[in-house]
Formats: sequence, C-alpha cells, structure tokens
Amino acid sequence: MGSLTHNRSAYYTDMKGKAILYEDDDEPIKLVDRERSFVIKEFHMTLIGKILNPKKQNVEKLLQKMPSKWGLSERITANDIGNRKFLFNFMNEEDLNFVLRQGPFHFNFCMFVLVRWEPIVHDDYPWIVPFWVQLVGFPLHLWTDGNLRNIGGRIGHVDTLELAEGRMLIDIDSRKPLKFSRKVEYKGDEITDSAYGTA
Repeated sequence: MGSLTHNRSAYYTDMKGKAILYEDDDEPIKLVDRERSFVIKEFHMTLIGKILNPKKQNVEKLLQKMPSKWGLSERITANDIGNRKFLFNFMNEEDLNFVLRQGPFHFNFCMFVLVRWEPIVHDDYPWIVPFWVQLVGFPLHLWTDGNLRNIGGRIGHVDTLELAEGRMLIDIDSRKPLKFSRKVEYKGDEITDSAYGTA
C-alpha cells in the first residue's frame, strides 16, 4: 500500500506540478533587518503592551476600552499583534507621554505591561513594569541614597530615587513574582520586614 500511495503522489506531481515534501527541513529560515532608522521612525510613536492574565483579560476588549478610558479614543489606533501582545499608535508625543504617566496599568482587575516600543526580539517582550515603590516601616535615619538603591536593586532596576519621600521608581520584571516585603539588617540586627508598595 505504501508504494501505491507513493506512486499516486508521484502521479499527482506529474499532473499538477505539486507534491508533499517528505524531507525533514529543520534548517532555520534566516531573517534580515529592515533599515533600522526606517523602523524606528515608523514606530517611534508606539507603545507595545502585553496582558499578564489571559484567563481574565481579553486583548480585543482591552484595545476597545483603554483609549476611551484615557480620553483619547479618536487619537489612538490599536492593533492586536498576537501572543497576548498589542500596539497603541499615537499621533503626538504629548498623548503618548500622558498615557505612560498613567501606569502601572490594569484592565479587568489585572495588570498589563505597556512600554514604549523598542526593536527587541524576544518571546516575553515586553516584560518590564515601572512601579513607584514607597518604603514603609523603615527607620528614617537609614534613608540614604545607598540604602534605598540597595533595597531597590533587589526588587528591580532603580530608575528614579526620591530620597526625601523614601520612594523609588523601579522597573520590575513581570516574569518574576511580586514581593511586598524584604528582611533588612543593620549592624547585625534584623529589622522587622520592611514593606513596600506602590506609591
């Protein structure tokens, strides 16, 4: 029967010029960049986002609701690009920055990531969520630039530090679990768990 099927396949190949390729071709297909300046110019007014809880969040509904929530429904175009990701395209820098200042972002009671588009190729991109983090229960005399940066560095990447308020803007990796407290030590004494949260 196998040879009959093969002969039939060969017959159809002769008749139509088409056949099923039975060879295993696992060689990667090489991709090339478009001219980088063209791509950056094309997407320089774009935010890329990703939902973090697909069981409770729907990309299409998010794309319909968020521009209205920001009061910009007439000035934003939105695209679902698959794999839980989406784009918001803006007409001007002011609107884009206005939206970025609204973060951290949530839809349907769950967070989503939204950042300025960059030419990054990674399945998890985007994954950084910027948070304002406020220290709670931390001794005031230990609020130093070095101490806050040390604590912030254990949470994520410290972007901005406001020493007088004891708060930091930290880029947090959404692929890792959120932590709301850490143990700290001063001169051998353990200070009760210092808590932090969004400010």
